[in-house]
Amino acid sequence: MQNLLSNAIKYNLPNGWIKIRTHQTLTTLCVTIVNASKDIPANECDRIFDRFYRGDPSRNRKIEGIGLGLSLSREIARAHGGDLTLDSTPLGQTAFTLTLPLKL
Repeated sequence: MQNLLSNAIKYNLPNGWIKIRTHQTLTTLCVTIVNASKDIPANECDRIFDRFYRGDPSRNRKIEGIGLGLSLSREIARAHGGDLTLDSTPLGQTAFTLTLPLKL
């Protein structure tokens, strides 16, 4: 969660916004974090969870990081039986959904 919120802040547009939505079923908890952002090019969407991948350097030169956060976040979610996905969004938005199983 910390990495997703941090990224939503770092990659937010000036005067942008962040929305956090949750949804629970009998077996899962889903948390979606959406923010105003530059669009992620389609050819980068498949690589966004690759270790050390940071996308087009001209777009994120001023943003700190080494490209491990999303990769590690997804692996941690999977280690707990969940997943982390990049969602399809309207232009000008980015959304990630963290899904975790509920242990009753």
